[in-house]
Amino acid sequence: MFAEFSLAADIGIFLAAALAIALAGVALTYRADVVADRTGLGEAMVGAVLLGITTSLSGTVTSVTAALDGNTAMAISNAVGGIAAQTAFLAVADLFYRKANLEHAAADETNLA
Repeated sequence: MFAEFSLAADIGIFLAAALAIALAGVALTYRADVVADRTGLGEAMVGAVLLGITTSLSGTVTSVTAALDGNTAMAISNAVGGIAAQTAFLAVADLFYRKANLEHAAADETNLA
């Protein structure tokens, strides 16, 4: 059903996909910032809602499809793994962005508006 690739080809495909995701993520973040400015909703609201929905969409589709297929273990593992991955990415971002603690900055009063 699937063509067999060498390990080098698999790694190349993975790296190309990672680059595409990184570029799309930068573009999406820029556009979310523009939406926040134009609508007045605020960067925290747009980031939490629009970017959250966008970045969670693939995992949600995978979990729902696995559940509909009767593969409960895959559905639950995918959901829990997605949460773990997002938490790990936030921890890494927090390590590299030293201007503020991202956890505490998100809980700032200015993000309530």
